[in-house]
Amino acid sequence: MNYKINHESDEYRTPLFTVKQVNLSFPDGQTRDYDLIEIQDAVTILPLDEEGKVYFVNQYRVGAKKVMLELPAGKIEDAEDPLLTAQRELREEIGMAARAWTRLGGFYMTPGYASEYMHCYLAQGLYPDPLAPDVDEFINLTSLPLDEVMRMIQDQVIDDSKTLAVMMLAQRFLPTPGQI
Repeated sequence: MNYKINHESDEYRTPLFTVKQVNLSFPDGQTRDYDLIEIQDAVTILPLDEEGKVYFVNQYRVGAKKVMLELPAGKIEDAEDPLLTAQRELREEIGMAARAWTRLGGFYMTPGYASEYMHCYLAQGLYPDPLAPDVDEFINLTSLPLDEVMRMIQDQVIDDSKTLAVMMLAQRFLPTPGQI
């Protein structure tokens, strides 16, 4: 199947993203205009300590209009290596660094209309090493036992998509109940 982008034009710019109009040709020769949000890629980190606790941040999310429980995450700045972004974000958001990093994979956040790709990591061997948080972040830290996190997912208490996806990607690396 051949899809072809015929042309793109910027329609609207903000400091965070650009909205483009994209004209796309389909395999049958038809064309259609789409709106595309071009936004920088990001990282999400699953910080797991030796006692089997997962560290979360609680922060207000304007799209959800509520405070959400979610794994630490952040935008990749200036074509930075995703692992370096993850290491920085972990220190900024939970005040810890990690001795061991495992790449879990990645996924597109909302590929129907946005370009953002999420890189995912498991961080273990946590130790205090804080960096100052971003000035616009008002974050409260929460740590929960892994088995409680899994119950919260089953009970649909955790409703942040990147957190749910990262927990799924991490399954093969996580201890089973009783191993901690």
